[in-house]
Amino acid sequence: MLCNIAGDGNAIETVVGYLKKRFIDRMISFLDSVSFSNFFSLPQPQAKEKRILFWLTITVSLLAFLEFSQDYIKSVLNNSNYSLIQSLAYKLFWFVFIPFTFLLLRLKNRYNLNKGKKRILLNNTFLIIIITCLHLLVFSLFLHLISFEINEKPWPLTYLLTQKLSTRLYLGLSFYIIFTFIYDHFDQKVIKNTGQKNNQNSLLVKSGNKTILVGIQKINWIVSDGPYLEVHTTENKYVILDSLKNIINTLPENFRRIHKSTIVNIDRIESSKSRGNGDYDLALKGEKIVRLSRNYAKPLKGILH
Repeated sequence: MLCNIAGDGNAIETVVGYLKKRFIDRMISFLDSVSFSNFFSLPQPQAKEKRILFWLTITVSLLAFLEFSQDYIKSVLNNSNYSLIQSLAYKLFWFVFIPFTFLLLRLKNRYNLNKGKKRILLNNTFLIIIITCLHLLVFSLFLHLISFEINEKPWPLTYLLTQKLSTRLYLGLSFYIIFTFIYDHFDQKVIKNTGQKNNQNSLLVKSGNKTILVGIQKINWIVSDGPYLEVHTTENKYVILDSLKNIINTLPENFRRIHKSTIVNIDRIESSKSRGNGDYDLALKGEKIVRLSRNYAKPLKGILH
């Protein structure tokens, strides 16, 4: 019997050693792929996700370490008992951010496709609340399951969930709000900068979780919606972060500003009708009517008919 136990122990050690080696090799390969030297290069979709994973891991590990240190220092100052296992279990809260952050990105890219600014803001708010609540639920479930191993009497799930909602809800909301703001800011900045480099024949826009090029001459008109621009083609509408003042400088001569909030491709104009006050209604191909303000009409007199 002792021989069997020893044999089983050797087998377990072999398996553990193999898994440990595989884990270390994977981590080294991963860190090489997301080195600091190429972190700020223009992202490809897979490289972008790797960099997000890398910085998420760094961030949550730092936060977990700071909270762990705070708990230890507090126990020393209060001369109280300190449970290492229990403290580490509670630090799982930070690492649950990793899968749920990627879930948030997937849902954002799915439900924010071709939406206006207000709809995107509403969707983001709703998604952040839902993801935060799911995060706290999963974390509470983890603690409940772990408590069977570290305590004689497990922690009730309802108690844990109530406690986390009262003490960690603001942390979850803050983290996801800040992440969403940073992600959207840099994502749109990359699109904007790359779009300026590709302004000869195409415009770089975001479609779902992909960044695509739209042919300039396929664009019918562009309208401002706060800090966003709605780019309209015959088939689709895209939303990008830019200003009319900036984007007009990247477009060909056949794109003219016709209103303080509108740019139109004049090659798409089929007819015009005066409003009698200096303004015009322009009929575009596809039966779309846009307004030409009197303040922008003079340079277009030659094409109005």
